[in-house]
Amino acid sequence: MIKSIILLLAGAVAGAFAGNSIAHRLAAPHRHPRAVMTLLGFHHDRLDAATKAGQCADIASERARLSSLQQEIALAFPLTYKQEAPFRKNVDALGAALQTTAAEPAAAGAVASAAVTPVATCPDASVQYKKVTDACDECHRVYDPA
Repeated sequence: MIKSIILLLAGAVAGAFAGNSIAHRLAAPHRHPRAVMTLLGFHHDRLDAATKAGQCADIASERARLSSLQQEIALAFPLTYKQEAPFRKNVDALGAALQTTAAEPAAAGAVASAAVTPVATCPDASVQYKKVTDACDECHRVYDPA
């Protein structure tokens, strides 16, 4: 009886270790996309806070970070970016929203570059923030797993 219980507990512990190892290996390919989306969400929230507070320097800084992360989306989702035109369109729309000011709308099909156009004045930042949020929301309507 005691041998059976010990054997059962040893099997449960070994199964837990094996299950944990398998779970980590299965999750590994999804780490980069999750990290990119988590960082985009974090900096989007910081952009929101800076916009509401009217902190022009922080707005420019967060836009630069978001622009850099926007370029990372194609690396995080290579097959989706390559094969699905609507996804590419949404990623490019986010890049365009980050590149333009309210006074300078993006050219059609504009692709994001590393440089971010500075916000002319802080009041323009709220219009710009709305464009960024709209671009994110449009993509998440289709591609959000939640």
